[in-house]
Amino acid sequence: MTAVAPLVKLPFPKQPKYGPAERAAVLQLLDTGHLSETTRGPATASIEDAFAALAGTAFALSFNSGTASLKAALHAVGARPDAGVLMSPMTWISPITAAFQAGSFPVFADVGAESANLDTSALTESGDVSAVLVTHAWGLPAAMETLTAVAAVPVVEDCSHAHGARHAGSPVGSWGTAGCFSLQEAKSVSGGEGGILTTNDQAVYERAMSLGHHPHRLQAELTLPELVATADTGAAHKYRMPALSAVIARQQLASLPQRMAASEANLAILRDVLHDHAAPIAVPDPGPGSVRGWYGTPLRLLQPGADAEALHETFAAQGIPVRRIYPDWLASPLLHTPALLHRYWPHLQHSPWRPPDPGAFPHYRQARRSTLILKIPTVAADDYMAQVGQALVHVLTHRS
Repeated sequence: MTAVAPLVKLPFPKQPKYGPAERAAVLQLLDTGHLSETTRGPATASIEDAFAALAGTAFALSFNSGTASLKAALHAVGARPDAGVLMSPMTWISPITAAFQAGSFPVFADVGAESANLDTSALTESGDVSAVLVTHAWGLPAAMETLTAVAAVPVVEDCSHAHGARHAGSPVGSWGTAGCFSLQEAKSVSGGEGGILTTNDQAVYERAMSLGHHPHRLQAELTLPELVATADTGAAHKYRMPALSAVIARQQLASLPQRMAASEANLAILRDVLHDHAAPIAVPDPGPGSVRGWYGTPLRLLQPGADAEALHETFAAQGIPVRRIYPDWLASPLLHTPALLHRYWPHLQHSPWRPPDPGAFPHYRQARRSTLILKIPTVAADDYMAQVGQALVHVLTHRS
């Protein structure tokens, strides 16, 4: 049988993930003879200052992963074992396990009717919680002005998809009590691995630092009476960012605006093609004064059909740069195996935690069927995006 050529014939346009600026920064660091900073050294200070400027916050604190920053943030804002952390299941597994790791547990709530983000009405219907964790899913900022106004407990932003994004004129990472960014390699700003916590609250900054930063830094920076006595040890979880990750991420952050602009221009080309052909698919708009981040771009199928997996395979076979939506964590064996949960997190034996109902949350179920995640190039790609648009139109208008 003769293979049918895909409709998208051009290769995905891209540049090397790490270029001359990152290489030069790594070599310069190697020349210093020091790859570990136990205090707020030059590499650490540079990436923290840059993220504080990006988010418009007074403080930024570096970590060795975005997951560690989430755990530290939830610990710092007071997540408790008797009252969980409200969150959407439309996220990576890390926010879910971060709630466990912080000594609390996830309380799942639905997403909006036409959104992949936490439904704002969930805050008034959730019962007793000790914190809210809001993921800006696929780079589209959540309705933070409503969420922060309604929430009676601290709000932590998961900004791992949304580097450089803004909501209603203000950067993500500045709206909540704390914001958390991932620097894992697939993210828009990568250090290979790493994480950043942003906050305007010095107490949150210090409590988060006490979990896993070196005593040298704790001794230099801790001022809270409840923490000063433990400055020689902290909790000793070893969460500080390697200097190599810090210098690479600093260069990635410098090039972020240029890459975001290219992605926005590419999405505009795609949007025009879809509009011109009245394709049954919507490109969500982040809203007035808002800017999207770039970690996969969500499109909403207006006629999703019953078999999302088969449609994904059809898109991929035509060369359309789709990526899979996250697994359905509500059905994960981890959350439905008490013996395993209690071994990992013993506090759950004495908490109100109950496994989630995999069939709950109708908007989340609909979003899983109707959300198409598209990879958008970070370099100019006019012809390529036109081909992708034409291929999407063909597949969506020729489905049986």
